[in-house]
Amino acid sequence: MPDTTLARTCVVCGSARSREELQLSAEWRVRRCESCGLRSLDPEPDPDQLVEVFDNGEIYEGAFLLREDIMARHAETLAALEFRVKPGHLLDVGCGPGFFLEAARVRGWQGTGVDPSPFSVRQIQSLGFEGHQGLLHEVDLPEASFDAVSLLQVVEHLVDPRELLEGCKRLLKPGGVLLVATPNPASLLARAQRERFNYWIPPVHCVWYTPRTLKAALANAGFKNVKTKTWSARAKTQHDGVAALLSTKLGRRLPARTHWRAAELLARTADATGFGSIVEATAIR
Repeated sequence: MPDTTLARTCVVCGSARSREELQLSAEWRVRRCESCGLRSLDPEPDPDQLVEVFDNGEIYEGAFLLREDIMARHAETLAALEFRVKPGHLLDVGCGPGFFLEAARVRGWQGTGVDPSPFSVRQIQSLGFEGHQGLLHEVDLPEASFDAVSLLQVVEHLVDPRELLEGCKRLLKPGGVLLVATPNPASLLARAQRERFNYWIPPVHCVWYTPRTLKAALANAGFKNVKTKTWSARAKTQHDGVAALLSTKLGRRLPARTHWRAAELLARTADATGFGSIVEATAIR
């Protein structure tokens, strides 16, 4: 029998029925809503614990090492965004060290960043961007003043995203676009690696959306014409994880060039079929 309990109410569909899907450690488990499939961390983490993780900037050390890969990915994301809205005023919520703002500026966007981390705000201000420290509802920004609002790798940190999504909608101009990107627990890599999937990261990540649940969450918040797609990181660590998985399944170690090509082929196939490691959505206010 599945481990089904009347746990906390699902923030997407309202169901109180969920079951344990994975045991990540002695302390942390992943539960899956039996109605919509939203994954959430059990037990629920302390929000103050999450804020402390980002305060000093150490969590971004790996991002700086992968800056070139990240900037290339951001350029692709922006190109897709611009099919829905012309470059204008962009608000990046959870802006981190400002990579997305930098990539957007090159393409003609005027960027503003919001982040609870003092390190992040100092970083983007040093790059010449307007920066505001705090959570979105704590920051005084004019309503209906942004052409686009981005939430990149943000919603997975929030037990309940509804207040944030409402705030984003309030700040968007009519016809403005919300952009969201977050790890996909239904991805090919997540299914294969199970508890070793490198986007679980408890307690920093506490909720995981599939394309279906992310689309529902945005629709529930009043956004229209929601479109989703998936993609997979092309960083070496991601490819090495796929390659190791292939070697395990085949029972032998593949030559380096072969396993890299195989990993790339799997990533492209996953992206094309909706099983990439990241789900990305755009929606109209």
